[in-house]
Amino acid sequence: MSSGIMQRTNITDSATPGSVTPHPAVNLVWLAPFLLALAWFWANILAVKWLLSSFIEIPTLYKIVIGFLIVALVVRSSRNSDRPPGFSPNFVLRRDPLLLMLGAGIFSIALQYIIDIKQVTVLLFILGTYGLCGLFGEPNFWRKNLPVAGLLACILPFNSQLNSGLGLPARVLTAQVVEQLLSLLHIGAISSYDIIVLENGIAHVDVPCSGIKTLLVGTLFLLAATWLEGRKLSLKWLAVCAANFLMLVSANALRVAVLVLVAQVFQQPTYAEMLHVPLGIVGLIGACFLSWLMLQKVPKFHETKEIDFNSQRDLEILKNQPLAKPGLIVAVAVLGAISQLYHVESEKLAIAPLKFLDPIVSESIPLNPSEEKFFGNYPGTQTQKIRFVAGNLRGSMLTVASTSWQTYHAPELCFVASGIPVNRIEKKQLTPSVTARWLSLKNNQLSAAYWLQSAHITTDNFMSRIGSDLTHNNHNWVLVSILFDSSLQAENYEVKKFASNVYDTVKESLQGEMNEN
Repeated sequence: MSSGIMQRTNITDSATPGSVTPHPAVNLVWLAPFLLALAWFWANILAVKWLLSSFIEIPTLYKIVIGFLIVALVVRSSRNSDRPPGFSPNFVLRRDPLLLMLGAGIFSIALQYIIDIKQVTVLLFILGTYGLCGLFGEPNFWRKNLPVAGLLACILPFNSQLNSGLGLPARVLTAQVVEQLLSLLHIGAISSYDIIVLENGIAHVDVPCSGIKTLLVGTLFLLAATWLEGRKLSLKWLAVCAANFLMLVSANALRVAVLVLVAQVFQQPTYAEMLHVPLGIVGLIGACFLSWLMLQKVPKFHETKEIDFNSQRDLEILKNQPLAKPGLIVAVAVLGAISQLYHVESEKLAIAPLKFLDPIVSESIPLNPSEEKFFGNYPGTQTQKIRFVAGNLRGSMLTVASTSWQTYHAPELCFVASGIPVNRIEKKQLTPSVTARWLSLKNNQLSAAYWLQSAHITTDNFMSRIGSDLTHNNHNWVLVSILFDSSLQAENYEVKKFASNVYDTVKESLQGEMNEN
């Protein structure tokens, strides 16, 4: 009897009639999740590469914060849950995770096509990846810890490269806002690029004054408070987030305005230096405290009683659609193809070298060390520096041709760095086609002018140059900076004629090369 039992137990399943043995190397359950993840990371391959390359440069403090968030997430989830968060390869098309993933992917591609700021692209990639995880994980755990994904999305991209990309527009806007605030106090000031020039001095809105770090810290505080207090992400929370943003920006603008008043109007630069950090801290703490008070009006998150996330069909969309999951994989793959097709790369500069004709006599001169160092960071930039003689006019001129607005910097800063103080800046119409900034330098002993020129428009406003990248119009730009060896008036006939000749030369160079291409 026992031997018969042993014989029957040794019979393999394959020998039993009608039995089916799956091939051990094939697991179709994991095929769809694998294809979806592969399509998602392929669609965001540029963000992945940038994130991996920049992760090495993340300061130690950022790495400690990231590690703390991961540990806190694990500890909090284990304490507040009866069992660890579930995970299933049989993903469910739930509304919120799906909208977050697809919305982040579409918005990222749109931004890459309009204007390529790497940090924003990586931020959207991290949020979209968390949305992808929501298709496989337990819904309560996913919704509760969505603020943590926001924390990581803000910390990872904005590390050592914090002020590249977003820092420049922030400084320019801050300078222009402060200019308007001073005008309300009847204080004459003009902002150009990221500096503010008053009648008795010049104020540089430097990197710490851009407000980017303040905005980042304030946003991290709001996300951390939301997570720790278990607040629900809703329309009310978005209203609090918008109010927090406005308060942080306003506090930074007021801080810069006070510093400009103390340093330049009241001529107390020492006190301005002492107030620089305390004013920033006070503004940040005040904005965060008011945001926390408003956060108390946001309802808390309440978990649903259902634990088995595979049975929560009320959260599933596209019910009973057998082609829904393959369709999602195809849609993400299409997003990847579009991303590869329309990604904005560094295009080659289409401009010929400038060739000045009579009556301008010119000779090339080398860039100084600071100029070589700055423009060396942008290999696609073409610079040309000359000494010129045109009638009674003598001086030097620097032209910077580029396809990226991040290449340009204020000529005023170059003059100040070279030991030439800026006394006054005015907006002047040198010719019908050239609106320029006119500078009085070195106690009115020298004069200078500059403008930005494309094949179709000319402007003295750096924000207009940045805006051209948003519309993809006038891709090639030239910054023309002229320093005269004497004090002149913008209304001088020779100055106007010289400016007209330079404008025509740059225009012919832009249009001629463009037509040739």
